[in-house]
Amino acid sequence: MISRLLSVLPFFSPETLDQIKIILEKGGVMMIPLGICSFIALLIIVERLLSLRMNRLVSKKQFNAWKRWFDFEMSRMELPRRKSGSILGAILFSIEGHLPLPKERLEERLADLARKEKHRLERGLVFLDTIAGIAPLFGLLGTALGMVEVFSRLSAIGEAKISALSSGISEALFTTVTGLCIGIPALIAFNLFSRHIERILLITEDQLNVLIDDYYQLIVKN
Repeated sequence: MISRLLSVLPFFSPETLDQIKIILEKGGVMMIPLGICSFIALLIIVERLLSLRMNRLVSKKQFNAWKRWFDFEMSRMELPRRKSGSILGAILFSIEGHLPLPKERLEERLADLARKEKHRLERGLVFLDTIAGIAPLFGLLGTALGMVEVFSRLSAIGEAKISALSSGISEALFTTVTGLCIGIPALIAFNLFSRHIERILLITEDQLNVLIDDYYQLIVKN
């Protein structure tokens, strides 16, 4: 089965395929879901690292452009240019066409848009959190299956040799180690990304508060 799976990976060199085959044979069938988990976790981590860059999502330049727009009494001629990824821009572009709004309605609308942006920023993190939880469990299941196989072989032999027992247990524990090596980095990445998103949203909230204060000062003047 393992040989058939490896045959569909032509972009690996023969030496690499042999090493992968040895690892899979040591860990048994549970190395397949563990390998899938590691691949998905790596993809999510790389994608979120690129998407959650601070200078992409929180732009001082964009904030200053919106502040000028409010200072110019929300003139269409001074409307800031759209910047891909900017949370502040995404929220304000969604409501600028509906201004002026009553204060209660504006705050409600901003809260709804902020929740949507938070959902967008957290895309993929639920899978990372799930992998952090199930990868060690897959590893433990692989170890349990390996121990069952070890003791089955020993009972068939008729005598429990220490060397055979220790060798079998070491191979059975291989999936536990692999599961922990996948789950721990996934959990660390999930917590760091969650904290980073919270920080981004707090900065955006502060910027929005400044701009909304300017907006209401403009209404009072008029």
